[in-house]
Amino acid sequence: MYRLICVLAVALFALPSSASVLAVSLEQLSQSAQMVFEGEVVSVRSEFNPNQTAIHTYATFRVVDVVKGSYDQSEITLRFLGGTVGDISLDVSESTLPQLGEQGIYFVASTDRFLINPLYGMDQGHFLILESSGQRIMATRNKRVVVGVSPAPRSFGRLSNGIATGLSLAEAGSTTAGMTVFQFTQAVRQYSTESGDQEEGR
Repeated sequence: MYRLICVLAVALFALPSSASVLAVSLEQLSQSAQMVFEGEVVSVRSEFNPNQTAIHTYATFRVVDVVKGSYDQSEITLRFLGGTVGDISLDVSESTLPQLGEQGIYFVASTDRFLINPLYGMDQGHFLILESSGQRIMATRNKRVVVGVSPAPRSFGRLSNGIATGLSLAEAGSTTAGMTVFQFTQAVRQYSTESGDQEEGR
């Protein structure tokens, strides 16, 4: 009972609500993330912190491709606040935990700092790779298929709905072909290059 009360206290008073997550575009994600990689989740474990007041989930990814940044290891482990231990769960709004076996593109805010969610923009920096008609296509973390990307104006103060701006998404049930992983990562690399060019031109 003591653990349950502590966890509930953290959930109610210490965690950000969806209103605290600002909207960001795919362009901002690409330019601001420290690292972007394609990976597959190979292990997930959740455990209490040493004080027994919160639950953290550790997701280990097999690194398939580094889209932005420098990383020479075959795996990377990211820590997320939240998870389930026994019959006790801790959920964080706008923060979906990676699932064992999922494949995706992940925009990492920092590889050397512990954050509530290590992905830039939380759910906005969490993309899934789905199989469709023999193609590997891109989707948001809630499986909305991405059919196109475009630069989006910075939306200062606008709140996130969990999906990055600047994305064109297929309607539910649509047969429209989604962006392939290659097309998506090329767009991310282009946005990242544009950011570097702007810095050099200052």
